[in-house]
Amino acid sequence: MVNGKLENLENIMKKLFAALLAVFLAFSIAHVSAAAQKKLNVVVTLNYLKYVTEQVGGDKVTVTALANPKQDPHYVTPTPRMNEVTTNADLFIENGLSLDLWAKNVIDASGNPNIGVGNPGHLIATINVPVRELPTEVSRAWGDIHPQGNPHIWLDPLNVRIVAENIAARLQQIDPTNSGYYQQRLDAFKHRLDEKMYGSELLDLLGKKGGDILTRKTKDGELYSWLASRHLDAKLGGWMKMAEPLQGKEIISYHKTYIYFADRFGVKIAGELEEKPGIPPPAKHRDEVVDLVKRDGVKVILNDNFYSTDAADYVASKTGAKVIVTYIDVYSSPEANTYENLITYLLEKILKAAS
Repeated sequence: MVNGKLENLENIMKKLFAALLAVFLAFSIAHVSAAAQKKLNVVVTLNYLKYVTEQVGGDKVTVTALANPKQDPHYVTPTPRMNEVTTNADLFIENGLSLDLWAKNVIDASGNPNIGVGNPGHLIATINVPVRELPTEVSRAWGDIHPQGNPHIWLDPLNVRIVAENIAARLQQIDPTNSGYYQQRLDAFKHRLDEKMYGSELLDLLGKKGGDILTRKTKDGELYSWLASRHLDAKLGGWMKMAEPLQGKEIISYHKTYIYFADRFGVKIAGELEEKPGIPPPAKHRDEVVDLVKRDGVKVILNDNFYSTDAADYVASKTGAKVIVTYIDVYSSPEANTYENLITYLLEKILKAAS
């Protein structure tokens, strides 16, 4: 009788232990699952960085951009909201090249040691991007000269390819569990950019490494001759085909915003309305631009949306050139709601004005 009771008690204890173990395992699995599903909190300075990070990071990241895409990226005033947003950031990404210098104030005020310069939680997105217009000397007398070179690198899609690689590498470093996911997303994004640059037909003909080959030939200035030597020039599509009518066309820009865009798509920048970067053009320089536009027959003046159009309108009134007010960041207008659409929008605006 006693043995029977002990046996029953032992069975009850076993069942209770099994039930407690099941509860514990369920709790542990749920906890691990929740941790695995936690998204990385990424804060970026500019909206093109937000777009690229979202393309690479997918559903593993939440991305917040600090700057308004319609404002001058050089002059952003940090706010308490920016500091608050950045406090719990896992990764802070800035353009660098002295464009978003205001980012330092945000980082310092956030009280977040993980995103300080030199830490894995801080990334300058333009590492390894070939930079134009490195000054031989830096003086305030020359206006707002960037000591590290022209920072408007994202208007060349080949540079954005590099930016995407940098972002993917850093996400893989701080979140190695999802490294393969980030790599797949990076490869898919680069392929979409390649299709927009060269057209899907040409990429399909060249196979898996086609995008890398065409990118290398484009950077080396050999794209058109290389395609012609292989009788593939008729297969070229995308932005590079779209931009062919702009080869050698001269434009005027307000600021030195379009250097990389012009290099990539064969446009020639005849001059800027600003005599010195960051300083409104004086009357004498404005009249010199009028003479230049008349002499060279320039038809297009690009004026970033956050700069006054007074000087551009004056030159246009004296020459007949067309002023185009342009947006330069993603999400700045309905036509520029993706990076791909931003480049298409700029090409279409310039083509229309130049025709």
